[in-house]
Amino acid sequence: MRETKITKERIRNHFTYGWWKYALMAVVVVVGWNLIYTATAYRAPKDRRLDVYFVTHSVAAETTDWVSAQILSLFPEVEDSNCVSIVYTDDDNYYGSIQLTTYIGAGEGDIYLMTRERFDAFKAEGAFLALDEAVASGALNLRAIDTAKGMATITDTGERVLAGIPADELFGFMGHGVDNRDLVICVMGYTQNEEYAVRFVNWLVETMQAEKPDWLVEQEAAKQSEGAAQGVSEMPSY
Repeated sequence: MRETKITKERIRNHFTYGWWKYALMAVVVVVGWNLIYTATAYRAPKDRRLDVYFVTHSVAAETTDWVSAQILSLFPEVEDSNCVSIVYTDDDNYYGSIQLTTYIGAGEGDIYLMTRERFDAFKAEGAFLALDEAVASGALNLRAIDTAKGMATITDTGERVLAGIPADELFGFMGHGVDNRDLVICVMGYTQNEEYAVRFVNWLVETMQAEKPDWLVEQEAAKQSEGAAQGVSEMPSY
């Protein structure tokens, strides 16, 4: 007759050689619960959420969280907001380009603050909402911002539109760790929350008005002096 009595030695042996079964079971339970939660969790419909994507150097979580919090505070009707940082710089743009293309292809993100290079690559295809009407109606007050670099000629129609708002003069962004000098603010043409997207862009334009930082003024002056000195040294002598 087979011995079936449970002893300490048998329990010790069981866990010594069969521990992996319990570890695997724990992983399956955790993953399964996470999948169930993800599948059943409430998600705000796209016309009730407003997402902002930065496509530039890495933006700190403190800033992205602040942007989302501002949206939810300004617009109680908006149920959810997500702010994402996509790293895209001259030195690091491969994965950023893939991410950006993927997000836009999936219709993600209502407002983008992207480098002028990326803006120029997409603007002629009609990817962005034309903002001319919002400006004309007063919904978007550009406060004398030079919009020339935000204009686009749409390839299919030949129409000339305001596709983005140059952020070069919005130095308030620097107070949040974002270099505004190469950024353009755009509303995506596929957004399902156009009203709030335009209103938040207007809020950004109003809130980020600030004087150029002293360090930047000094830096630009130093570059001008250096350029002038170099020009003098390169002049031919007779």
